[in-house]
Amino acid sequence: METGKNAKVKSSHFRIGKKTFFFDVNVASNNTNYLKITESRFVEEGKDRIRNSFILFSEDIQDFQKVLREMVGYL
Repeated sequence: METGKNAKVKSSHFRIGKKTFFFDVNVASNNTNYLKITESRFVEEGKDRIRNSFILFSEDIQDFQKVLREMVGYL
């Protein structure tokens, strides 16, 4: 595990076509872990990637999982 500001605890990723999704558990400045989910994709060949991220703290995970399970049930 890294040390210092926003140290990474664990990282994983997967690809869907031209998109890559990253899941990173980091340590915040108050020494709590959080999950950062990032979507990275190419706009055009030879251009920079576009990245969109959002962060979930431990107190938000249960609500996120509940809604995710509900939506997956409709697939």
